[in-house]
Amino acid sequence: MEEASQPSSPGVSPVKLSDCMEHLLHLILSSSLNDTLEIDLGLSKSYCSNLLIPDPAHSTNFNVSDGLVGVPPYPLYTRLASALHHCISSGTFVRTSHAVVPFEEDGLLEERKDGWNKLILDKGNELVNMLKAVKFQLHVQEPFFSQLKAGVKTIEGRCAVGDYERIQSGDLLLFNKCLLLEVQDVERYTSFSAMLEAKSLERVLPGIKTIEQGRTPKPCSSYPSQIPMSVYLFSGAQIYHNFYAEEKEKLNGVVAICVTKLVSQPYITVANIVSGLSYEGIANLLGLVHTVGTVGDALPPPISALLSSFLIPHKATVRGSSALSEGARALAKHVNRASNGWWGSFDGNDSNKNRLALGVISHLVTHSSWINIHYIQPDGCILEIRVAEGYGARWSKDGSKFIGFVEPHMTDGHLKRWMH
Repeated sequence: MEEASQPSSPGVSPVKLSDCMEHLLHLILSSSLNDTLEIDLGLSKSYCSNLLIPDPAHSTNFNVSDGLVGVPPYPLYTRLASALHHCISSGTFVRTSHAVVPFEEDGLLEERKDGWNKLILDKGNELVNMLKAVKFQLHVQEPFFSQLKAGVKTIEGRCAVGDYERIQSGDLLLFNKCLLLEVQDVERYTSFSAMLEAKSLERVLPGIKTIEQGRTPKPCSSYPSQIPMSVYLFSGAQIYHNFYAEEKEKLNGVVAICVTKLVSQPYITVANIVSGLSYEGIANLLGLVHTVGTVGDALPPPISALLSSFLIPHKATVRGSSALSEGARALAKHVNRASNGWWGSFDGNDSNKNRLALGVISHLVTHSSWINIHYIQPDGCILEIRVAEGYGARWSKDGSKFIGFVEPHMTDGHLKRWMH
């Protein structure tokens, strides 16, 4: 059933991979969470959930990079989708992180990368070819999408307008940019009621028990709990008339599109890619590196958490409270260490220093090319980010505590007090 905001004619080929990747990833991650995915991703439920959740306190005042650099914004699956699209379009596994001397990465990375390259090439071509074969694109609401995916809804009714009249047996239809169905037959009727009379309600609108308006249907208890029961409080005709005016229905008639689910599915192909990449491959696509001490299944915290801990006022000292933020206080220790002036100016009153410090951390967050969640002494498990020049910052693993800035590596750095 199409949404009211959807066009009255189906989308036509060609299908752009870039338009589908987020939908495909969201489907496989959410399906893995509710145990309706046909294959095992090999990822924990908490990991899948963390890829899907939005930033709980996203700030519209912070400009997040649209590219594949910097700390990935939440929801993380959108960055992963962009990275996967880039890989498939390139025909090879393309990392978004870069080495920073002297941090040596896992020596077996190149060997695993060879396997990822083959996976991306083979499954990527398979996915592209599936989308090339699509003739029309349609969109349906829940619970109808889940019913189509489960194979219990096998007929889709639409007003016979626009390109809906061009749909014929053998055409491949892409629903919600992720579910591939083949048309078995197309039949015309004068009205939705006539269509529902001729076809089994269980094939057109599973769970609905009446056709005409004004009769109270019995809810069907055989469908998953995540499907809202409110949908079953309508008759079949009422559901269609929520989307189509009766005048439009009488003028054009309707089509019953009989469909069947194919074994080969775009979302299954993407699920195979994600499963093959596993934690380390996904981390690489999100910009994370793997060194000694790296926590393999860890994901970076929301950017809002990083900024929040950076901006909190510095704790009171024996001289009283400071108006400097934790981040500005930390920057004061570093600003004179770089002879090239990398940290920028740091002058004026506390308010101005806080503003300058925010500019520095914003640059690091949006331009970092090396991100690691690893164990170091004495801080334990931390998030560390660095830009190509080697400058960076550290937080606790969950981003709740800003630890400080870091300088590029240098021989005898501690003895030289990191002056360079």
